[in-house]
Amino acid sequence: MTLLLVSCAAANTTTATPRPSIDGTTGVGGAPSLPTALPTPTASPVVAPTASLLPVGQSLASAQADFDCDGRADRLTFYASVGDAAGGANTVVRLVLATGAVHELVLPLNDAIDQGSPLIGTADVNGDGCDDAIVTVGHGASTTWTTFLVYDGADLRRVEEEGKPVTFLFGGSVRHGNAIECRTRKDATEIVARAVSDYISDFEWDAVEDVHHWSTKSQLVLWSTSRSVIAVSVRYAMPVDQDRYWGLSCGNVKLSG
Repeated sequence: MTLLLVSCAAANTTTATPRPSIDGTTGVGGAPSLPTALPTPTASPVVAPTASLLPVGQSLASAQADFDCDGRADRLTFYASVGDAAGGANTVVRLVLATGAVHELVLPLNDAIDQGSPLIGTADVNGDGCDDAIVTVGHGASTTWTTFLVYDGADLRRVEEEGKPVTFLFGGSVRHGNAIECRTRKDATEIVARAVSDYISDFEWDAVEDVHHWSTKSQLVLWSTSRSVIAVSVRYAMPVDQDRYWGLSCGNVKLSG
């Protein structure tokens, strides 16, 4: 007896389900061909947005210096403000770093129309090795009101002390004087503010010296205050070292009183 076995396999045919490829077209599954592969992303430099820059008028002053210590020249420009966005009669200060990043601040002035250029000069005032700006924010009867602008690694800032913008004076008259000195002593970088007057005695000048230390790149703290008397042999004569009590000395920026 012969047993004949016949195997009949059922022919099950399936249709591949189309699915989207990486480029958004429809095709059968599998790795995308080379033309449809995504390109390798490349890093792009981070640049501060410029869409929110304040409206400005004419340029009042500008300086090139290394404000961020990267060895390249940056540009600091002072502009007359335009419109309410900048506060009216103030100055817009714009720092454009060599990287392309832009930083701004509004500098309030007490006599913006008459004072001309607000920039006195650039020097390293806080001892971090970067350039900073020495600027005037107005004038008294015989003195210049002075402050500092620094780039702290994140933004352009006006120097503060106890949460308030600092203002120092230099100049004066034949009866009183004010002076500013930037110096480094015992590894501490300081701002020294001096004031003298002979109102109490015609033969003596009362002198006050405030020493301010840097707690951060943009923050000062009052470190010490000392008082002294400067005697003169001639009535109303001024002290010998007038620049010490009437002038400004910060780095290569030196102005006589």
